[in-house]
Amino acid sequence: MGRDFYQILGVARDCDDETLKKAYKKQAFKFHPDKHSAKPEAERKAAEETFKEVAEAFEVLSDKDKRAVFDRYGEEGLSAQASAGPSAAHSGVAGGRGSRGGSTFSTCGGMDAARAEAIFNTFFASMGGMEGLGGVRVRGGGQGGSAMRGGGLGGLGGLGGLGAEGGSFERMMMGGLGVQRGAGARHNRVSRVDTLQIGTAVRLAELTSQPHNGAVGTIESFDEERHRYVVRLHADGSSIAVRAANVRQIVTDAKVMGTTKVELNGRSVSAAMYDRASKRYRCEGLKDDGTVLSLKRENVVLPTDTRVTIDGVQSRPQLNGCVGSVAAVDVAAGRYDVRLLDEAIRVRFDAVAAC
Repeated sequence: MGRDFYQILGVARDCDDETLKKAYKKQAFKFHPDKHSAKPEAERKAAEETFKEVAEAFEVLSDKDKRAVFDRYGEEGLSAQASAGPSAAHSGVAGGRGSRGGSTFSTCGGMDAARAEAIFNTFFASMGGMEGLGGVRVRGGGQGGSAMRGGGLGGLGGLGGLGAEGGSFERMMMGGLGVQRGAGARHNRVSRVDTLQIGTAVRLAELTSQPHNGAVGTIESFDEERHRYVVRLHADGSSIAVRAANVRQIVTDAKVMGTTKVELNGRSVSAAMYDRASKRYRCEGLKDDGTVLSLKRENVVLPTDTRVTIDGVQSRPQLNGCVGSVAAVDVAAGRYDVRLLDEAIRVRFDAVAAC
């Protein structure tokens, strides 16, 4: 019995292209290897395997010919189709041959890390943009494989305006979520509870250098002595050292709860960033039209390991401003267990902000 690619992406069998894209975007961000680079080896490997499986599912379902074969014959049919060659795409019988040429079928189960990364980068290079994540431009052309054919890669709601640039396969690979290549790449990991982990997606803010304000990148390393992060910028693959105060964490797997809009409760947020001025989270991925919603702190449940600032504790005001990490979440009580440098505390959802 083959795998169910619809189940892997969490979509219905009759889903449209937009639903498929949103599902892939959510899963790809959640399981991207960079987000798990500081985790134990078993977790890192599990995330990488899931990331590859999600890419394979999207590669099949975003191609109309592959999807048609999969719908009729399942994964086994695709494997037979791959063996039969591209001319079998419209034969009507798995493994047979027809008179029309179709998509080139990859062998199912053969997705490797490089091709999964290429699909990820080419996907965002084919969108209308990532305005909500800082207007990043992903480098790369159409060299990431056949997944981008078949009409499944138009704009993606909630991220809007991404411009694509032509470039070599290697440059495309370097342009995604801070994928590190070469002997000079930094691999030191951050273990302090008050510091962002390697691979965390961030946005730069309030810099004196205007060209980099709003830029999106990935934490590459942390300089303990200078208390600066080295951030790999998505736009061109370059690295920049910035103060911790100029880095804003992008949370990709928070959940909504307790809002007056019942249809939003229980939904996952594809990207959320805390706005200090309004004291609300700007949340993407909740509206089909791409609208960015502004939600209160108590309505956005952060995942474990999120770096947070304590803000709003009245019983012990000296804690306000302390930075730590979410250790556990008690949804029923509306409380986080937060690890600080020298103690662990339990605080309300509305007394914590991702930072």
